[in-house]
Amino acid sequence: MTDAEIAATAAPVKKSDRIDSLDILRGIAVFGILLMNISAFGLIWQAYGNPYAAGGTDPLNLRLFEIMNVGFEGTMRGIFSLLFGAGIVLMTERMESSGAGLTTAEIHFRRMSWLMLFGFVHWALLLWTGEILFAYSLCGFLLFAFRKMAAKWQFAIGIAALAVAAVVLNSDYHDTVELSETAEQLEAVVASGGTLDPEQQMALDEWNEMVMHTTPTAESTAMFEAWHSGSYPEAVAGQWEFSRDFQWNDLPFWLFTDMMPFMLIGMALLKWRVLSAEREAKFYALMMGVGYAIGIPLGIYELGILQAGDYGAVASAEASRTYEFSRLAMVFGHLGLVLLVIRLGVLRWLQRGFAAAGQMALSNYIGQTLICTALFYGFGFGLYGQLDRSQLYLLVLTIAAVEMTISVIWLKNFRFGPLEWVWRSLTYWKPQPMRLSGGGSGPVPGQMLGAT
Repeated sequence: MTDAEIAATAAPVKKSDRIDSLDILRGIAVFGILLMNISAFGLIWQAYGNPYAAGGTDPLNLRLFEIMNVGFEGTMRGIFSLLFGAGIVLMTERMESSGAGLTTAEIHFRRMSWLMLFGFVHWALLLWTGEILFAYSLCGFLLFAFRKMAAKWQFAIGIAALAVAAVVLNSDYHDTVELSETAEQLEAVVASGGTLDPEQQMALDEWNEMVMHTTPTAESTAMFEAWHSGSYPEAVAGQWEFSRDFQWNDLPFWLFTDMMPFMLIGMALLKWRVLSAEREAKFYALMMGVGYAIGIPLGIYELGILQAGDYGAVASAEASRTYEFSRLAMVFGHLGLVLLVIRLGVLRWLQRGFAAAGQMALSNYIGQTLICTALFYGFGFGLYGQLDRSQLYLLVLTIAAVEMTISVIWLKNFRFGPLEWVWRSLTYWKPQPMRLSGGGSGPVPGQMLGAT
């Protein structure tokens, strides 16, 4: 192929060829992720999974935590992962059908490489320890080899990987129980004036570190407060070790049993025309009903375990045993609901807002971090620890409304969001055309053509 032919085939998808159902789902997921992450932005880290750690223990704030825990924990990340997998298939199929050949692989791996760099900057310099772009890029490198696999095998491998995750989490639960019993005995020895040998001290230290992940300690609280109260350079240096450990220590487990399984399932659902909202309305109604019928009771069961165990380390490990199954079921329930709404053609004004936000998902995702960093760090407005959960959730609604409005207005005049333009220009080694000639009308739900 000539350079001109390669440039023609290896170009970003046209605005008119987008699948709006994917953009709508992506927009919902990017705001849903913020809804779950806002407690980790504005409160101490343990408040994400423990309502008693911070955020208010009055009935309103506890009920809000319970609703989020049962209805949304892990589900928005799951939907985002589905869409990421579907996007790999769409982009590579479009390029290959245009005759790009080996250029498809070059573009894909270059795209993932830049995403990896964005992810690194996101957690290392923009201070979001829970960022996922870095891990997603690694998944993208590996999943390129799975893109042409039959949908039934993609789905089966994804489900099998989630089952493996459940087995691992069940084993972790038993290890946690054993460690807690050992730690209790060792603490009794220390309390009675005894001394521990190095192996015993190591076991006690391991338990204390495990407890710190669910229950605040004076040391962890002081660490988090120090990040948020100092200057920007102090925040970058202070959070580095914690963020690096979070991004790397459990990375193989997250890649192979959390993210990639959903990405493979997303590839299959795209090929089965589920994600493009092409199936009948009754299909999505059934999908929603079955998903919620399984996911909600399982989520309530897990919540009961957490409540009975005061949201401690043992209770968290026990509730995790069914987590992948409840999460998968809730993801299917949410998908069924959203795709049914799209299929029925209702709430089009809201669909348009979500579609615009989804088309600019990278800009909105990073934008949320910039907003929260400015709000919660000492070099900004210093609101860390000052808002309860209800106030944080209202903040999320405000951010979502602002970003949706900006996204709709922006896409009336431009082809891409600002960071999407940077990403695409770097991927194709050529500045992409940015402005829409003569303006545009923004994304209009109902265009179910081509690739995203």
